[in-house]
Amino acid sequence: MPIETPVLIVGGGPIGLALAADLGRRGVEAILIERRVEKLGAARMIEVGVRTMEICRQLGVTDKIWNWGFPHEHPLDNVFVTHLDGYELGRVKAPSFNTHRSSPFSPERPIPCPQTWFDPILKDRARSFPQIQLRYLTELQNFIQDADGVTADVVDRVTGRSQQIQAKYLVGCDGSDSFVRSLLGIQVRGQRHLDWSLNVYLRIPNFKYLHRTAPAFRYVFVGPEGTWSFLTMVDGKDLYRLQLIGVDKTALETADIPAYVRRCFGRDVPYTVEEKVLWVRKMIVADRFMDGRAFLAGDAAHAHPPNGGLGMNTGIQDAFDLGWKLEAVLKGWGGQELLDSYDYERRPASSRGNETSLANYRRLSDGSADSLIEEASEQGTLARKTIGDHLVQENVKAWNPPGVHLGYVYHPSPIVVPDGSAQPQDDTFGYKPTAFPGARAPHVWLSPQESIIDLFGAGFTLLQFEDVPVDELRRAAAARNVPLTIHRIRNPLAFALYERQLVLVRPDGHVAWRDDVLPEDCLALMDIVRGAGRRVAARRNEDLLLASTVRSDDCVVGNSGNVLKYPARAAS
Repeated sequence: MPIETPVLIVGGGPIGLALAADLGRRGVEAILIERRVEKLGAARMIEVGVRTMEICRQLGVTDKIWNWGFPHEHPLDNVFVTHLDGYELGRVKAPSFNTHRSSPFSPERPIPCPQTWFDPILKDRARSFPQIQLRYLTELQNFIQDADGVTADVVDRVTGRSQQIQAKYLVGCDGSDSFVRSLLGIQVRGQRHLDWSLNVYLRIPNFKYLHRTAPAFRYVFVGPEGTWSFLTMVDGKDLYRLQLIGVDKTALETADIPAYVRRCFGRDVPYTVEEKVLWVRKMIVADRFMDGRAFLAGDAAHAHPPNGGLGMNTGIQDAFDLGWKLEAVLKGWGGQELLDSYDYERRPASSRGNETSLANYRRLSDGSADSLIEEASEQGTLARKTIGDHLVQENVKAWNPPGVHLGYVYHPSPIVVPDGSAQPQDDTFGYKPTAFPGARAPHVWLSPQESIIDLFGAGFTLLQFEDVPVDELRRAAAARNVPLTIHRIRNPLAFALYERQLVLVRPDGHVAWRDDVLPEDCLALMDIVRGAGRRVAARRNEDLLLASTVRSDDCVVGNSGNVLKYPARAAS
């Protein structure tokens, strides 16, 4: 007999595991299938971004991520060198683990945690929920969908036994060559081939004694031809990843690894090759992130150049956006348009991350070539200073950019109500906290251990900064079965950041609505934010939803077309 489940997740990488864990904590049953064995190979992802750490905070796994085994005292700098016994051109500094655990804009901070350790942490968390099943060596063969659900044909790769899984919804988290995407007939746009790159995983005992460059997390090698490689710590001990940029597609067999290692160190050193992986650097975005009851997330929806580490981190945000929406619809309080908003919100946000990744890729090589870079002369010194200053100035935008992780805004969105204020200028480098509708609700400490973002997640959250009557909103939420928690916040700094006396925050921590008073029709507000509003004055082009927004003294017309009327305001 077919197996039944509300959600079928295809792909057991970090995106699929994060979605499974998020659904599990929300009490939603799901089955995750993965065609590969459970054991991971070489780590493709190494760094966990600050927004991903916030999501992991809600999943309850940040302590495990902090203590996976990396030496807390080791510097996390990125340094540009001609070789490890040569000239240091510049250094992008980053604080080590033991300096602080949070950052100015978040209760968390970005840290290295390679996929070899990160994925098992998510896997253990997903498995901790009895409603989540993880099935490895299980491969999707085909699926069909109708108005009631999805029927998937899967096969056990060990026994060869076929089976059907009937689900209400299917989510493809199966990578940049997504089989789910191909079955849906969804095309991708962008640059399918930027270069061939080769990752060589090296075991280098006593690494720090083999060169004179001050300790760092990543060493970027620059020669007369420009940036040609970088060496990154993997396990915090003796495992390193040498990434060779712009190699030939035959490099897996033909690359002279000893010569490359010799060039990195300036001499021969002892090492062993653990693994080699040849891959294509690409930048693509799917034409749409959903089709009926099937969704795409992570690399299946958008594949990034890895520069700046935005691929996996952007995909985790997909999972976090989709998880609460699936819960809402499956439990009956989400409207018909709620799941549609996944595509409206995540596709522009993912494209933003993709463009930033491409810019980061170009930053590594632009302006780094000079035939004098290794000369022991005044001209060589000047060339090294010029190149080093340029590389540091540009690449700090790739390695320390809070804006790209925290500053994305879901605007326009059919489930967000504009408040008439001007949208903040997008900055993928710097970050200015804002509670503009659609933005991530900003962090502020309420106590030494509790951030305001710790209040979000289970359902909608109303932040009440003044004693404004809110009973009508409570009744409207109850009438629509929408989970709503109200918190009275007595914190001047928080009020200054949120700028309104009432702020409604979604389960994923994004602001849905804000104002100083409730609208006259709180049911209409609830219908918009739960995806049951009437979308009018809105249309779709190739890349995003375009919607009209009108603000006057007595109403707001939201992207869904619902008119929220407000009581007359006293003259100031």
